[in-house]
Amino acid sequence: MVYVYSNLDNKNLKWFPNDTSRATLLKIQVLRGQIRGLKGVTIDFHYPITAIAGRNGSCKTTVLALSACAFHNQSDGFKLPGRKYSYYTFSDFFIQTKEEAALGDIAIAYQFLHNNWRITKSNKNKAKARPGWQVRRKKTGSRWNNYDSRVERTVVFLGVERIVPHAERSVSKSYKGRFEPETDNGWEDSVRENVGKILGTDYTSFSYSRYGRYRLPIVAKKDLKVYSGFNMGAGEHSLFELFSIINECPDGSLILIDEIELGLHEKAQENLIEELKKICEKRKFQIICTTHSSRIIESLPPEGRIFIERIGDQTNIIPGISPAYATGKLSGRPNVELEIIVEDDAAKLILETVLDKELRSRTKVLPIGSATAVMRHLGAKYKENMHKQDGIIELCVLLDGDQESKKSEHTRQFLNSLEKLKDTEKKEAEDWIAKRLKFLPGNDWPELWIIKPNSRERFYERFHREFQIPNAEVDEMLDSASRAGKHNEFYEAAKFLKLDDQRVVVASQLVKSAFESEPEESKRIINFIQCFLAERKI
Repeated sequence: MVYVYSNLDNKNLKWFPNDTSRATLLKIQVLRGQIRGLKGVTIDFHYPITAIAGRNGSCKTTVLALSACAFHNQSDGFKLPGRKYSYYTFSDFFIQTKEEAALGDIAIAYQFLHNNWRITKSNKNKAKARPGWQVRRKKTGSRWNNYDSRVERTVVFLGVERIVPHAERSVSKSYKGRFEPETDNGWEDSVRENVGKILGTDYTSFSYSRYGRYRLPIVAKKDLKVYSGFNMGAGEHSLFELFSIINECPDGSLILIDEIELGLHEKAQENLIEELKKICEKRKFQIICTTHSSRIIESLPPEGRIFIERIGDQTNIIPGISPAYATGKLSGRPNVELEIIVEDDAAKLILETVLDKELRSRTKVLPIGSATAVMRHLGAKYKENMHKQDGIIELCVLLDGDQESKKSEHTRQFLNSLEKLKDTEKKEAEDWIAKRLKFLPGNDWPELWIIKPNSRERFYERFHREFQIPNAEVDEMLDSASRAGKHNEFYEAAKFLKLDDQRVVVASQLVKSAFESEPEESKRIINFIQCFLAERKI
């Protein structure tokens, strides 16, 4: 189903693009050169928490490293134990041995939402709260430029080494008899509550013991059992460390987390994102993480999702990706004859309801997230298919009905994503997309078309048969759903029927009723899809 925005989501979406006091990172662009696999890409941030998904080697961690290098900090600012400086430089992440080629001529641009720009002669009248850019440059054989001129912000980078439990750390084991209780900092109870909510555990106490720069968590549960980090699992230990660091950092910090789901089961992953959302709303943090988990992705609104894909020497950035699409990308198991690309889960449900069992078994419906994301995906697939001789899976596209008036704009987006084309190549590309691009019924988004039929007779028959609901209540349900707001119609219908936990069932019955009322529309969709399957047989 379509992502349902919570009150907390809406609050975070409101402050994030408007609070100029946090030095928010809005955008990263690789302007010149290549850094690891990233070349000519732009990454945008639209939500306080951004999860970056992708297969191994797609440069997810590189994006975290570039984010860390966007900012400077005061010498007495917060830093992780063992770090010499309170800020990061490119040499912290981009290290070459003598066998590796040195980084070449590179320029990385950063856009910030900031209210404290350094005043210079050139910006004397413009140094106010606004989005602005800084560029970090490195010539071949030289150093990166002007670290101390960077925007100031506390940044913390948490790599995968954070999940190594103390029982597997030789240093911790060597000092196990030297740890002494640490004075409370005042935030221990907050950390205890956060971790308890995430893991569903009742902790009665949490504190640290310390030796030098090393610290060891000590917890107790309701049964009065006390145990230390030596007897914690990797996920439990990493959560206590993460939330301790969050409480130590000043408001508005940037937290970077590599593979955020490590050591956590799916429900804990979902709970973790919920707790982080609350912290971001309250303390105005920005969090960027990498993940291979569909549960992490589906726990965030589309504005907080990015997928990175490597095709040859090209890197594609897919914003707002759906969990289903990301899962398919990560699994790498395309085993169907036809991929049907749609915008969201509502469109996916509509198609899977309209198609019969045979067509469903031969096709795969992939919701991507938005019409723009769909066209970017098509551009990437077209370029990929140009260089393949076999193993190509056919695809077609069904955008929402309200996008049909923008058909020429979508075609132009697709062509622009292909960059430089000869006239003959451009004509081939135009023919390719024209053949594959169609639209769902109606002039509005699909859910609204479904619940506003020309005739309600089929709805009366089906809902009386399936749910024993009289016609008057069907009318009330449809009217209530039509007032629910864009993409919330199916949810509201299920809620009205007191079937919140059966939203998909209710939505399917709505879809079946609508297409029974307009049988020509289902025939149009089925014929469109069957044409591609017939060509596959040939």
